Amino acid sequence: MKQTIRAFAVGLCTAAIIMLVVSYFSDGSSQNLSDMPIEEVLKHVKEQGYHVLSEEDYISLSMNHKVEKEETENSSESEEANENENENKKEEASEKEKSDESASDSDESSSEESSNNEPEEEQEEAVKSYTLTIESGMPSSTISNQLEENGIIDNARDFSNYLEDKGYAKRVQLGEFTLTSDMSHYEIAEALTR
Repeated sequence: MKQTIRAFAVGLCTAAIIMLVVSYFSDGSSQNLSDMPIEEVLKHVKEQGYHVLSEEDYISLSMNHKVEKEETENSSESEEANENENENKKEEASEKEKSDESASDSDESSSEESSNNEPEEEQEEAVKSYTLTIESGMPSSTISNQLEENGIIDNARDFSNYLEDKGYAKRVQLGEFTLTSDMSHYEIAEALTR
């Protein structure tokens, strides 16, 4: 038993001596990151090939990414709407041609053309414009209700939710803003927060 305890003690002493030698000859470069100045940490991270962003830069980049995503979604929706419009116009044109061919009288065909043009003009809604005045303490729900009452947006609740979800509700500026009914929720929110 004595030999076992002696062997264990010799092993502990040997390990302690090795650790002492290593700590004595090391250059001390293995500092704890929390002990290092921020400038040195940033320098070390950049040397490793990483990029360092401040919190503000990160937020602006993430917001820009969301905006770009919304714009691509909106553009794809508008492209689909344009395709549908083009198809409707083609159908109307083919109907006009059929009605023109079947009409024997030039007076009748001209009256049919004028009657076919009237619904197209009615379908195109006039773009509405409204000057919104935002005062101190005005909640986003009041803003949305005013925009809906004046025909700028279709649904006040949807727009209020959009402002809250995207973080625009807290950044709305005071003043007068001229808005039109052909603006998207994003465009209106951007106009109100500039």
